[in-house]
Amino acid sequence: MNSVYRVQPGDNLTKIAQKYGISVPDLLKLNPQIDNPDIIAVSQPLNVPLAVVEGEQQSGAQSASDETLPPWYLIARNELEAGVKEVAGALHNPRIVEYHQTTTLAATDDETSWCSSFVNWCVENSGRTGTKSAAARSWLNWGLSLTKPRLGCIVVLKRGQHPWQGHVGFYAGMSGSHILVLGGNQGNEVNISSYHSDRLLSYRWESE
Repeated sequence: MNSVYRVQPGDNLTKIAQKYGISVPDLLKLNPQIDNPDIIAVSQPLNVPLAVVEGEQQSGAQSASDETLPPWYLIARNELEAGVKEVAGALHNPRIVEYHQTTTLAATDDETSWCSSFVNWCVENSGRTGTKSAAARSWLNWGLSLTKPRLGCIVVLKRGQHPWQGHVGFYAGMSGSHILVLGGNQGNEVNISSYHSDRLLSYRWESE
């Protein structure tokens, strides 16, 4: 299974391949959509090995067994493995609509931003109480702030130019200066994507 890396300024395929411990030819095999290996665009999604992303020995986070991971993160991983993604056109993925129903917005489509709905669904299905909000920054008021991330903790990130904009998901490790986030509405699907650490607003963990 693969994850998704979004091209950052200054990236090239050699740098990205080195980041994930594979060769450029192997990276190209994962990304047959690349016509010219010398031309990639900032924010372009690329497939990268999930084993390296969640193999926290290489990504900078501590390795952990399923028994020590928070239950909401295990639920999120199941959604990742299920390949949940938006449906193109007029139809909507019922699973994403189900995520929305755990929030007060209760949207009935899969186009409405659903990163917070995904996190809320995972948290509530683990028997905890979420924020019940479709706003990513609502998670800044949930639980306790962590000075250092724990695998599976909630990550709240900046997005856009407005103070109400944000993104939220679950911490899946580090890759250099980038935070790896298992989340929804990342490239219109549930995946693991990377975000520069300067976008971090907070790491969150449930209150004891």
